[in-house]
Amino acid sequence: MSSPSLKKIVDVEMPTPLGVYQLYLFEEKIEGGNVKEHLALVIGDIREKVGVLTRVHSECCTGDVFGCQRCDCQDQLHEAMRIIRKENQGILLYLRQEGRGIGLANKLHAYRLQDQGMDTAEANIQLGFEPDLRSYEIAAEMLNELGVKSVRLLTNNTNKVQGLNDSGINVDERIPLVIHSAIRDRLLLFRTKQQKLGHVFDDLDKRTIVDVVPTSERLPLSYPDLFAAEVLLPQETLDLCEKIKQSCLEKFGDNIQSVLFQGSNMRGDGSLHESDFDYILIFEQETDDVLEGISELKVQHPKCNFLFLTGVEYRSYPEPARLQFFISRTVMGEFDLGLPPGRSALHQTALSYAVQINNTIRPLLFEFLDKTADQDQLVARAHVCLKRVDDCFLRVLSLLKTGKYPLNRSQLLALTTDYATVEILDVLNRWYGGTVTVREVCEALKTAERVLHDFLTHSP
Repeated sequence: MSSPSLKKIVDVEMPTPLGVYQLYLFEEKIEGGNVKEHLALVIGDIREKVGVLTRVHSECCTGDVFGCQRCDCQDQLHEAMRIIRKENQGILLYLRQEGRGIGLANKLHAYRLQDQGMDTAEANIQLGFEPDLRSYEIAAEMLNELGVKSVRLLTNNTNKVQGLNDSGINVDERIPLVIHSAIRDRLLLFRTKQQKLGHVFDDLDKRTIVDVVPTSERLPLSYPDLFAAEVLLPQETLDLCEKIKQSCLEKFGDNIQSVLFQGSNMRGDGSLHESDFDYILIFEQETDDVLEGISELKVQHPKCNFLFLTGVEYRSYPEPARLQFFISRTVMGEFDLGLPPGRSALHQTALSYAVQINNTIRPLLFEFLDKTADQDQLVARAHVCLKRVDDCFLRVLSLLKTGKYPLNRSQLLALTTDYATVEILDVLNRWYGGTVTVREVCEALKTAERVLHDFLTHSP
C-alpha cells in the first residue's frame, strides 16, 4: 500500500563506475505543499525479498560531491555501492537530510565551530539543534514501496537500525562500514560518533573504543618499541594464526623454535580476502620432516606463504636483511632476534628498496603511453608497484626518520608532512573501493618515481 506522503515519480537505468543501478526518484510531501526528492539505487530483484543488503545514506554535498575529509560520507557512499555491486543485489537509499537534518548552510556554520575546537555534536547543539535531527520513517516508506521484506543494513549507527525497526522494517543484521582517510585522521570523528551519536566501532586503528581483548595479548609484536602504535586485528586473522601455531606444533614438535607473522595482514591494513598471509618459521635444524611438513601446510592453507630457516642461518644474515624479522608478530616461540638494525642498516635497506621499485616503475610508465596496451593489466601492475612503495620503502623511510615503524597507513600519515606520500596513499586507499581512475594511478606512479629518485639522488 502506497504512503499518502510519498510518491514514486520515475525510474531509469543509471550506469556508474560502481555498478549499473536502477535509479528511482520519490517525492515526499512536506509542509507548505512543497516536496522533497529522495533517491533509491537498486541492483537486482529485491521485491518480496528478505535480508536485502541496504545502505540508508543521508545527503552530504560537501562530502559526497567534493570529497570533503571532515566526514567519511563519500567513502561510505562509494564503499556501499561497491559492496552492493559485488553482491549483485541491494539498495542504496539517498535521503535529502543534509547535515544530519540541519541543512547545508547550518552545516557550514557548524564547520566553523569545529574549527574553533568543538566536535560535530557540540557544534550542532551550539547552533540550537539536536546532534542528529534525521528521521528514518521516509526510508521505511521507500523500502515498503520497493517491496522489501527485511534488510541487512550497512551502517555503524544503531539509531538508524532502531529507526527502521520502529518504522516497521525488520533489520536482520547490521554490517559495519568503517573507512579511514588517507588525508585526515578520523579517529576523533569516530569517537564522537561512538560516544554521542549512537555509532558502534569494533576496531579503531590506534586503540579500541569498545570492550574487546587487546590484540597484543593474543598476537604480540615481536619488538614493540619499534612500532608507532598497536592495532587490533580481525578475529579471522587471529583464528588463522592459532591454526598455524597448532599445525606447527603437531608437525614439527620441539624442532620448531618460533613462528613469526609478517606482511600487510600482520599490520592490519591488508585485504583479508585478497592479500596473502606470510609466515616465517625458525627451526632448530632443517630435516626432511621440515620440508614435508611445510608442503603439507601450504596445501592446507593455500593463502599462506612460509619462509623457513634455522636459528644458525638467521644469525648469519647481514644486519639490513634482518629487518623483516623484527617487523612481525610472534605467533609462537621465544626465539631471540637480538637488536633491530641500526640507522646505517636501515638506510641500506631503504636504498635497496628504492632501486628495485624504481627500476620497475620506469618501464611501466612507458607502457602507459602505448595506446594498444591492456589498460586493466597495466593498472593492476601499477597497483602492485604502489603497494611496494608503501609497504616497503615508505615504511622503512619512516622508521629511519622517526624511529617508529607505522603499522598502517593512518599511522604513516600521522608521521609524515609530505604531500607526495598523501597522494600515493590516497590512491591505494581508494583502489579497493573502485573509485580511482587510470589517470590517477598513472599520476601516483609518477609521484612515486619522483620520491624514489629524490631519495636516491640525495642519499650519501
